[in-house]
Amino acid sequence: MSNKKLIFSATLIVAAIFANAQSGALKKANKFYGVQAYAQAIPYYEKVYKKDSSDKLVLSNLGDCYRLTNNVNGQLKCYGALVKYGKAEAVHKLYYGQALMNKGNTSDAMGQFDQYKLDARGENLTQFTKKAKMYAKNADAYKVELEKFNSSQNDFCAVKYNNTVVFSSSRNKTAWINVKHGWTNDNYVNLYTTEKNAKGVELNPKIFMGDLNSKYNDGPICFSKDFNTVFFTRNTSNKKDLSKDGNFKLKILKATLNKNGFDRIAELPFNNKDYNCAHPSVALDGNTMYFSSDMPGGFGGMDIYKSIKGVDGAWNKPENMGPTINTAGNDVFPFIAENGKLYFSSNGWDGMGGLDIYETRIKDGKAGRTYNMGEPVNSTYDDFGVYLNEDSKTGYLSSNRKNGGMDDDVYAFTILRDVKRGKEITIITKDRETAALLPNTKIKINNEEFSTNEKGEYQTVIEEDNTYNLLVEKEDYLKLEDSVTTKTNEADSFTKELILAKDPKLALVALVTDVKTKLPLDGVKINIKELPSNEKFDEYTTTAAGDYKKALTTKKIGDKISYLITLSKDGYVEKKVTFIYDIKQAGDINVNQSLDLALGQVAVGMDLAKLINIKPIYFDLGKSIIRPDAAIELDKIVKVMNDYPNMFIELGAHTDCRGAAGANAKLSSGRAKASAAYIVKKGINALRITGKGYGESKLLNSCACEGKVKPNCSEDEHSKNRRTEFIIVKLGEVKK
Repeated sequence: MSNKKLIFSATLIVAAIFANAQSGALKKANKFYGVQAYAQAIPYYEKVYKKDSSDKLVLSNLGDCYRLTNNVNGQLKCYGALVKYGKAEAVHKLYYGQALMNKGNTSDAMGQFDQYKLDARGENLTQFTKKAKMYAKNADAYKVELEKFNSSQNDFCAVKYNNTVVFSSSRNKTAWINVKHGWTNDNYVNLYTTEKNAKGVELNPKIFMGDLNSKYNDGPICFSKDFNTVFFTRNTSNKKDLSKDGNFKLKILKATLNKNGFDRIAELPFNNKDYNCAHPSVALDGNTMYFSSDMPGGFGGMDIYKSIKGVDGAWNKPENMGPTINTAGNDVFPFIAENGKLYFSSNGWDGMGGLDIYETRIKDGKAGRTYNMGEPVNSTYDDFGVYLNEDSKTGYLSSNRKNGGMDDDVYAFTILRDVKRGKEITIITKDRETAALLPNTKIKINNEEFSTNEKGEYQTVIEEDNTYNLLVEKEDYLKLEDSVTTKTNEADSFTKELILAKDPKLALVALVTDVKTKLPLDGVKINIKELPSNEKFDEYTTTAAGDYKKALTTKKIGDKISYLITLSKDGYVEKKVTFIYDIKQAGDINVNQSLDLALGQVAVGMDLAKLINIKPIYFDLGKSIIRPDAAIELDKIVKVMNDYPNMFIELGAHTDCRGAAGANAKLSSGRAKASAAYIVKKGINALRITGKGYGESKLLNSCACEGKVKPNCSEDEHSKNRRTEFIIVKLGEVKK
């Protein structure tokens, strides 16, 4: 056999050995990955990676292992390679961007976030550059100091218990017990306590209440106000608790305190073996619990939920806190402070990198706007686990910033001053004419009422990316409705001027009288609608004075008003009039100056045409066909006759003197009968209306022109004789 063949054969043998080794390593890696033993999967994935650094599955899974064990450099290596080789899914770009943020590479991170469109996380995280100054502007309001009781392992979520501090830690219980967790290759979490001696020196931490700790994860923990009840997070290894995906989920347990320690440990009713419930925090009154869960129906990842304790002492079905808190990322570690603020951590909102700590105010059980707490509370790494004492100013937080994300530590946390969240706005009220400042002006901002000071100013803080409705009221000024928005204003503070116009004391006045007696009429229902919207303006019933007055508080000089006014009273013919008016001066606006508001009683001999303001009924020259404009007026008669079914009408048509008398009589008779026929066609009994033509026989003035008489009358005078009358001739039973 030639040397070349020997070499070739040897190469094949080595390749086969390598392929088998690589296949075995990948199988082991995938097995550990499948049971969430991420730390144990890493060395096997690394073996495969060294031989093939472009395999998508290996890069994706290895990147996830590094992400879930807080190895930022590993994430950059794997997710970065996926991006480089064009194999990255959208979520890989998101993770890569977050890892870049951890390393302070903001500009490259923004490029990755811009490409993520699956949910709001990409857009939220791109806000970092815009809000960088905002994250730093309240840095002097907080003090964050590393606690001395931290170990080289994970220490986090410290809370006060009487005069001691209780926290979660993965430090070794003893030198000979060292059980590792497959996810992190770290020890399981247990609860520890520490306190200071009489000289203020921190004592070495020790196991807290041994009967609370198990051989698996215990903590974080919270206490009731009297410290007699404790709630904590735990997972077990009982086979009956194995989830559908082959894991043991986190649960929230409750225990009570007796003389020997804590006992009666029990699970809360909303726990479930197929999803996690963790990180409990109980409100001051002990009746509301906030916690994290990835139960179905959330927004993605872990969400913040709350549960209300019923009158029977049982915890009710959890309620998701909604999109003002929860995102498609992880929203975890809630803490409800005594001042009503809820603190939590998230990697789904805008942030500085990793988990950031946020605050929101709980009002009427609902969360307000969420705010990033900024530096130094947050860093480019994971920041979480806020706890505040009763003063709501001192407490603890947790972060893995010290060693570049490799382990968690507890920090003392102090709030040095109140922090105003949002944008500062100064509202100034002024007179329109004089520009004078208006002190003591009432302002409603989304229904919360305030007043300007003696300088006509009011300062407050309003939420970002929001629009507020303003209602401004001051005596002797017109009410003003306005709005203010922070959506388009990038400045941290700005001014809003509200210009008020003097109230011209405008009022709509009217007097309703009786047509016959000319006296004021009581009991008249006045219904007024604004035109053209047809919206209700006012309703009123007259007293014995027959008058009406309504202040026009929203109108000003220069406005044009238009109203449809309906007047009705039992026994009287209803009247509808349209009032149009240009406001040119202050004071009362008298409707009677342009409209007749007299009502006529339904009585024999009355002319309906005068009572309901019927316009002249026109016909084409020499014809008696009902035109559309005439039909509108005749429909008014139909309505009155329907309102008064015992009314009988004579419809009389009259002409002026011009033309032959016989021809005028014939033409008017035809027009009268055509008009009556139209009314009958609209459903009025034919016995109730008759049409009669009078021609020029009943002139209303001296404009006769038969024979040699040639009157010197104007067209207006002749038009008064061309009329249609609707005389009530009878009020009785209708004959069928």
